[in-house]
Amino acid sequence: MSLEQEPLWYAFVTRPRHEKKVKQYLDLTGIESFLPLQRSLHQWKDRRRWVEAPLFSCYIFSRIPYARRFDVLRAPSVARIVSFNNKPTPVHEQEIDAVKRVLAAPQKLQVVDGIPPGSRVRITSGPLAGLEGVLAEHRGSSYFMIHIEAIGKSILIDASENSLLDLDHPK
Repeated sequence: MSLEQEPLWYAFVTRPRHEKKVKQYLDLTGIESFLPLQRSLHQWKDRRRWVEAPLFSCYIFSRIPYARRFDVLRAPSVARIVSFNNKPTPVHEQEIDAVKRVLAAPQKLQVVDGIPPGSRVRITSGPLAGLEGVLAEHRGSSYFMIHIEAIGKSILIDASENSLLDLDHPK
């Protein structure tokens, strides 16, 4: 199978607050897609309600052969494919799997832009055991970070709730 026909994960930029509509459209057309959603409790003056919001605002992932990228780009509310040097950049399968595992685990998380400095670590126990990432400091706390390189976003998970093994400085 040629590289153009091999299905890979690509990130697409959507219009703001249109991620779920794009996901629905791609599902109806039979295109494999992944929209990571985070459930949170929202408080208004008169009520509280659980809301599912996209983990990465304005992004959706689709697993397609490179030759079919225009099928996704033609979808309503899709602005562009994430590219570097005018070449669409695939998202690594391991990064997509890591996001799926993180969302399935009952952990507090948040998304930040960029890559905070730190040591590479691996979680050694619990539901996220085996995941590798970076130990990061953010606002005075330690976090386990998974970076999605293609879109320049990182997921931070409270490091105090996990057993970590330092991969940069093994004992």
